[in-house]
Amino acid sequence: MKTEQLRTLQTLRVLREQRAASQLAAQQQRCAQTHGALSDAKEQLRLHREAVAREAGEIYASLTEGLSVASWQAAQDRLRGLSDAEQLLEGDISQVSSTLQTQERERDLFRQERLNRQRQSDAWRSLLDGRENSERVAGELREEQGLGT
Repeated sequence: MKTEQLRTLQTLRVLREQRAASQLAAQQQRCAQTHGALSDAKEQLRLHREAVAREAGEIYASLTEGLSVASWQAAQDRLRGLSDAEQLLEGDISQVSSTLQTQERERDLFRQERLNRQRQSDAWRSLLDGRENSERVAGELREEQGLGT
C-alpha cells in the first residue's frame, strides 16, 4: 500500500475516532439529563409521600374529634386517590430508571467503540510514521549513493 493511501486511511480513522468521541459525548449528555429526570421524579415521590403522611395525620386527628360517615368516606376516597398518584409516580421512577440503565449501557458501548477507534487510529499512525521514516531513510541513502558516485 502506498504511503499516500495510508495517509488517506489514517485521515478516515481519525474522522471515525472523532465521530465515536462525539457520539460518546452526546450519550453522556443524555445520561446526565435522564439522571436529572430520575432525581426529580424521586423528589416528587418524596414530597408526595410527605403530603400523604400529613393528610393521613389530619384524617387521624379528625377521627378523634368524630367524623361523619360522609366525611369518613371522603377521607378514604382522598387517601385512595393519593395512593393511586403514588403508584403513578413510582411507575414514572421505574420507567426513567429503566431508560437510564439502557442509556448507560449504550454509553458504555460508545465508550468502548471510542477506545477501539482510538487504538486503531494510533496503530495506523504508528504504521504511517514507520512507513514515512523508512521512505525518508531510503531517500537519504539514495541521495548519499548518488552523491558518492
